[in-house]
Amino acid sequence: MSAPFGVQIIFYLFLAGVAAGSALVASMMLHRADPTAFTTGKRSLVLSIIAIGLGVILLIADLANPAEFFLILSEANTQSAIAWGARIVTAFTLIAIFVWTLYRNKTTGSATVGECAALWLLRLLALSLAIYPGFVLWQGKAIALWNTWLIVPLIALSGLHAGFAASSLLSGNGKVLPSHQGLLEKVFLVALGLLVIALLVMTKSTSMLAIIALITSVVVPVVLLKRGAAVVTSLSILVGSFCLRAWLISDGQSLFF
Repeated sequence: MSAPFGVQIIFYLFLAGVAAGSALVASMMLHRADPTAFTTGKRSLVLSIIAIGLGVILLIADLANPAEFFLILSEANTQSAIAWGARIVTAFTLIAIFVWTLYRNKTTGSATVGECAALWLLRLLALSLAIYPGFVLWQGKAIALWNTWLIVPLIALSGLHAGFAASSLLSGNGKVLPSHQGLLEKVFLVALGLLVIALLVMTKSTSMLAIIALITSVVVPVVLLKRGAAVVTSLSILVGSFCLRAWLISDGQSLFF
């Protein structure tokens, strides 16, 4: 028997997190008058659209019958996190593309009431995109690694952090949000570290992937936080986010499949 979630789902979860985080950056940058911030916002939005586009392709390809995605999308199953996820992904993609059409010809960050509303909707959907995969895994109650509410904030924070890191690589100076400048960054790192350690302790796991995820997502960024190594820090966070998802999916199913 093969595991229901394979390598393609690991890549999808990683890309969805990057898309959510970079879209959140874009929603906070596109209304700013500073040309550098505005440019970073546009680049982040393009990155978000590309990431979710590739992710959706992988997600649909993972299905035995790709047409099932549209069936899931159309069925109003309010109890299914997967059904909600399909709608969130679709709405997020459409709004992200719509926001791009609003800002693609602009050179500075000014926003009408309608554009501000679109940015807030993008922000809300980005947060939803970051959060829903955790609920999908949490519904797998039979799998010990997923049978805890900790999986929801862990997936969400790790995904958003990866998106911030990816956007920082596009910014040219390694700074896109306060998360790379002070308190918010420290909160992210402390929260991620505590969540990973708590999950390791609860499941009594000694997985190498989990250790790598902890080191690259938390330890390396903490060490480099005030050393100006923005590129290395961002790459480490991206590696950690991917390893975290690889651990949760591969080790989570290893006892059953």
